Amino acid sequence: MEVICGRIYRNGLTKACIGIEDGRIVKIKKNIDGKKKDYGDAIIFPAGIDVHVHFREPGYEYKEDFFTGSRASAMAGVTCILDMPNNKPAILKKRDFEEKIRRVKNKACIDYGMYAGIVGKEFDDMECIAYKIFLSRDNEIFCKIEKIKEILEKVKEKNKAIAIHAEVEACIKRGGARNLREHERNREINCEIEAVKKIIKANEKIKARVHICHITSSKSVDLIKDKINFGVTLHHILFSYESKFKYSAMGKVNPPLRSEEERRRLFEKLIKGEVPIMESDHAPHLLEEKEDFAVSPSGMPGVDALLPIMLYRAKKGEIDINLLQRMVCSNPAEFFRINKGRIEIGKDADFIVVDFRKENKIKAFSKCGWTAYEGMKCIYPEYVYLRGEKIVENGEFIGEKGMGRMIK
Repeated sequence: MEVICGRIYRNGLTKACIGIEDGRIVKIKKNIDGKKKDYGDAIIFPAGIDVHVHFREPGYEYKEDFFTGSRASAMAGVTCILDMPNNKPAILKKRDFEEKIRRVKNKACIDYGMYAGIVGKEFDDMECIAYKIFLSRDNEIFCKIEKIKEILEKVKEKNKAIAIHAEVEACIKRGGARNLREHERNREINCEIEAVKKIIKANEKIKARVHICHITSSKSVDLIKDKINFGVTLHHILFSYESKFKYSAMGKVNPPLRSEEERRRLFEKLIKGEVPIMESDHAPHLLEEKEDFAVSPSGMPGVDALLPIMLYRAKKGEIDINLLQRMVCSNPAEFFRINKGRIEIGKDADFIVVDFRKENKIKAFSKCGWTAYEGMKCIYPEYVYLRGEKIVENGEFIGEKGMGRMIK
């Protein structure tokens, strides 16, 4: 039995040891016999789960591939990701889903689940962890708002969750934006609020497992309350359309960055515990693609920043560490039915070892080579464990391609 000892985070700190067999936690006691590694006063914290990433494979591997994306995740203390289906080709059919799995399974160095897209009345049975639709016509995975009830019924029948990009297409103005403020005007808050209202109404009786992605408005949070699960990104609580970037389009995302006032209100909702999940919406593009705002694709990298930045904010007292654990670890695990997220007997032995005395500054680990958070203070994990196996040691990646397992 492998034994890891230190200050273990379990709704508070306890000096104890974790016994690990076959990748799972089998004992938690003050003292356990076995091959021990004692981390002293460092904190052993559950590893992060990021339920919203775009690792760009297949089709856009020049921006990110499954190895570089999963390695970047590991460096930031994330040992499980859920990858979105807007690839090339979009993952709408079983054959494309299976081809994607074939391509990435020998590259993933952390555990992963796959979304599958839905278009039209029929969709294939796939071993996906959840389905995904867009209510905005930003790609092939588009669903008209009038069809949402029908989709929710089918997803409920399959006993799967569904993630929804909630912006009503009819509300969006296409083209012409030259800066972040104009981009926000083209996709104003009401586009999101109307989508949220319609999703809630459609799901009242169906009660499908719905996750609304990247909520940007405090009004949306008030509307949702406990009716439906949802996520908020790091960029929407730290940046506004007033934020300054090397290239303005580095902040071009969908849904867009809001006003500074709205950003503050959303952050207040988050620190009060009204947000169930934080997600990165890691969507890397090359920096040269961000030079011309008008033609720049939307999205920014973030899986390599979310947990380290929030750990620093927890140290500074800006956010409660218990709340951070729920938003990034246990809540994602519970909603998507993943056997991770807590240091408990029976759970996968996924955890990070953190020395809160050692502060750092964010740098890019993604293949795209840049981050909008560059230079922000953070705390990186010194060690990262995936199912009891060390994949980061002294801040260096030591894992291997293909060691990640698919979660269905």
